[in-house]
Amino acid sequence: MRIGIISSGTSNDRVPPVYGGGIQKYIWNLAKNLNDLGHEVHIFTNQQSAQLRSEVLSGVHIHRIARVIRTQIFSTFMFGLKTYIRILKVQKQWGHFHILNAQSRVSGLIIRSFLPHIPFIFTAHNWDVALTYPQTLIPFIPYFFLFWVEKRICLKSDSIIALTDYFRRILANRYKVPISKINIVPNMVDIHEKNEDRHDLHPFLRRITAEPYLIFIGRLEKEKGLGYLVDAFKSLLEQEKQLHLLIIGGGSLENQLKLQLRELKLQNNVYILGNIHETRLEYVMERARALILPSEFEIMPTVILEAWAAGCPVIVNTFYGVQSLIRHNSTGLLFQKKESGQLLSFVHEVLENDILRNKLIETAKAEVKANFAAPQVGKKILKIYYNLLNRCN
Repeated sequence: MRIGIISSGTSNDRVPPVYGGGIQKYIWNLAKNLNDLGHEVHIFTNQQSAQLRSEVLSGVHIHRIARVIRTQIFSTFMFGLKTYIRILKVQKQWGHFHILNAQSRVSGLIIRSFLPHIPFIFTAHNWDVALTYPQTLIPFIPYFFLFWVEKRICLKSDSIIALTDYFRRILANRYKVPISKINIVPNMVDIHEKNEDRHDLHPFLRRITAEPYLIFIGRLEKEKGLGYLVDAFKSLLEQEKQLHLLIIGGGSLENQLKLQLRELKLQNNVYILGNIHETRLEYVMERARALILPSEFEIMPTVILEAWAAGCPVIVNTFYGVQSLIRHNSTGLLFQKKESGQLLSFVHEVLENDILRNKLIETAKAEVKANFAAPQVGKKILKIYYNLLNRCN
């Protein structure tokens, strides 16, 4: 089978991923596993600085699209148009695609509109419209434009993949899509053996990971709850004076967070590290005492699955739908922001209660191996491809 996978087309879109990127990790893991199963896979992604326009890595064909516009929505729009043209060129060389699988709504809708004869699947990763309302995170005009785009691609796709049953019901209700059209397939993670000590680790990173620390990994944006986390960590230091917090990722709130750290005099205990290379990120995660996610909105964060695989306990705010991923006191701990002191209590338990900590680690490792390992998830998606082909033929 010849399969085309269209990436997000955003400014940070990079395949193979180097610095995070949940969608890019998903695409790369899926493509490698489909290739291992004997299928010809082509990825269409943004071209970053110093990257080749086209190459084959791990048996996967990667076609990169140069960016011409920096504004996010217009950038993904142009990415969709240029990807459509590149698909036509690739088909002349390699033959027609049997399946196209888009991971982003704007570029995906353009490609679906121009290539309606190719069986088409949309994987719904984004929650910023489906789980919110105008002015929650996105201003009115961009929100309604994205709502229209997302509704159109859901209606025009031959099949949809949702990461959880909760999100499946949201998509069906908000966009009036037949629920039978939406398949539930979870996110995935590539499971590695535990990293040995890295001799190439930066001395600063080696020093701050030598003492007990918590981590946050994600975009530094409003919906991630970082202000709440920093305030809570200030209180936590009254009991755990040697503890550090490592904030990993980039985003628009970085300067605001740095100001908050100065005001609370936390510069020597909280470090904003920016983006870290994937191999070093695994090292940091494996040695963390816990991953803290105080997000207001999520669907199925890849970072939770990565923490499970790395043996890092997770402590997560109870955003909508999280119960379908995490079982409290089994695969993680769920706290409520409105319950004052609950996050601090859970962190203290993970730090001091070895029985609980080991239980969380072992149960989560078993869970991720059984349900979220890339080879198993890849086979589920391949089954959806075959079912769609059978319907279309």
